[in-house]
Amino acid sequence: MPNVRGKPRCCASLLRCHRAALGALSSALLLACLFCASLYAHPAGAPQAPTGTSGVSATQVLGLEGVKPNVKGTLTAQSSGLDFTASGAHGTVPIASIQDIFTGQESRQVGGTAFGIVKMGVPYGGGRVISLFSHEKVDTLTIEYLDANGGLHGVVFTVPLGQAEALKGQLVTLGAHASIPVASQPQTQDSGGKQ
Repeated sequence: MPNVRGKPRCCASLLRCHRAALGALSSALLLACLFCASLYAHPAGAPQAPTGTSGVSATQVLGLEGVKPNVKGTLTAQSSGLDFTASGAHGTVPIASIQDIFTGQESRQVGGTAFGIVKMGVPYGGGRVISLFSHEKVDTLTIEYLDANGGLHGVVFTVPLGQAEALKGQLVTLGAHASIPVASQPQTQDSGGKQ
């Protein structure tokens, strides 16, 4: 151990170095755990497209009459219209009143408030690194429709990745209007190069 003016180095500085190393190690372990958890939370493979009248889990972001914003429920395309059902809330958009359907994708942060607090507690800026891995992609489904009085409204839903185009296709098949055609499935080529 090096001496300073004939005395051994102060234990306080060694303790600080030890704490810094421990903080970096704990940040690395937390990051590794979150990465592994994200692998199990999002299984590999293409998402299943909704079939028939089976419902898709969805979040009504805003715009549906009689339903509060950010309510999670089930979205179903039926011959009568697009039906959203949640505990204590229900809303329907009739097929005949749908003026346009738009789909898209967005990225959102997962984990809620508790996860945000954990990120703030990670030392040495490790919370920023964790934020890179705490996002998931979702599809958005936006419906423009007319109410009973002819007023134009819009409702926005988020659905699991790959579900919005399938719902749009079901609605168009049932008679809803969409200015942008439904995206078709990409064609695959066989080994001879023909489509």
